[in-house]
Amino acid sequence: MNLPKMVNLKQHFAVSHVTDIEEETRSLIEHSGLLTKIKKGDRVALGVGSRGIAGQVEVVRTVCHLLREIGSRPFIFPAMGSHGGGTSDGQEQVLRSLDISRETVGVEIISEAAGVPVGESAEGIPVYVDRNALEAEHIILVNRIKPHTKFKGPVESGILKMLSVGLGKVEGATILHRRAVAAGFPEVIRSVAQKVVEVLPFLFGIALIEGPEKKVHSLSLLTKENLSEEEKLLEKARQIMARIPFDQFDLLIVDEIGKDISGTGMDTNVTGRNRDILGDFCIHPKIHRIFVRDLSGKTGGNANGIGLADFTTRRLVDKIDFKTTYTNSLAAMSPEKAAVPVTLKNDREAIEAALDSIGINDGKKAKIVRIKNTSELARLQISETLLPSIPGVEGVGIEIMGQPEPMSFDESGNL
Repeated sequence: MNLPKMVNLKQHFAVSHVTDIEEETRSLIEHSGLLTKIKKGDRVALGVGSRGIAGQVEVVRTVCHLLREIGSRPFIFPAMGSHGGGTSDGQEQVLRSLDISRETVGVEIISEAAGVPVGESAEGIPVYVDRNALEAEHIILVNRIKPHTKFKGPVESGILKMLSVGLGKVEGATILHRRAVAAGFPEVIRSVAQKVVEVLPFLFGIALIEGPEKKVHSLSLLTKENLSEEEKLLEKARQIMARIPFDQFDLLIVDEIGKDISGTGMDTNVTGRNRDILGDFCIHPKIHRIFVRDLSGKTGGNANGIGLADFTTRRLVDKIDFKTTYTNSLAAMSPEKAAVPVTLKNDREAIEAALDSIGINDGKKAKIVRIKNTSELARLQISETLLPSIPGVEGVGIEIMGQPEPMSFDESGNL
């Protein structure tokens, strides 16, 4: 099949970013006065999740440094629910893959997979937490605020979700997801998080908002007294997030998916496609077929989200750790997201099959977008057939880089 020529696009976003992350973090914490609550020798548990977040290493390193300066004893614990296969070693390895280790941030990682029951929320939901966090004198969390890939509401991904799902380990995450099917995720997250801050010594959370070019747009400090501010931060994150600048096209080629990129491997807010027990959500853009080429190097074999693609490659499937993937997808009540799509031996076969499956006989007429992953959208490729329909997007400048060139495949048929 003939295929269209592709051309590089660059999106320029009118969004500011933090220039000195460590200084901004230090200033935010010192001006809060919260360090005075920590006594010399206190154990301070610092919770970190499973996402690759811009500026996360710098923030965590600065927090650890400040805590050591005042004579406390900080340690890092995985606050990632069922991720990492739901095992202690697996979750520690996830942190290491994100450059969170003693070598990079200066403190030890203490990883324990099992959750400890601490009672029930006001709505009767059993609440579990990380044992080491429970036994610490103080808890600090670091997480990104962003639209969630599974549900919509005033509270989505952020500090509240880390308090309720992340700290809950496999047991807590599984219970919360089950209850949320009937009661709704925002309601369950708030209910469980409220119980957690009542029984655990939660001191504060550092909430990051990422800009569209994988840079830190802002940092905020949330305590149990002002956790409701997360709703405003979510709206800001929603406003500035990067998107594919086309409403409808034939094929999206995604070079990599992974848990370090998104909870569903590829962000459903970017692809516009979600299959879930809560409903099948099809939002913009309207994409006829999605082809995923590979797993990210930091996902540890977790292919959660591959079920949202139509086609993939044998090399991706061969990298899947099915135990890790199934543990995550089942805890999230999302087995459909672990389903392996049509699998072909190379990229060319997958692209041709995808186009053929929507009745395109002349591949040169196909409208195709190719991205590295859903968190890096400043640069992308589009087929020359989309050039006439490049839109004007408020706050975004779109630059055509070079001339259209044929898709280039190696001798194995891969891009």
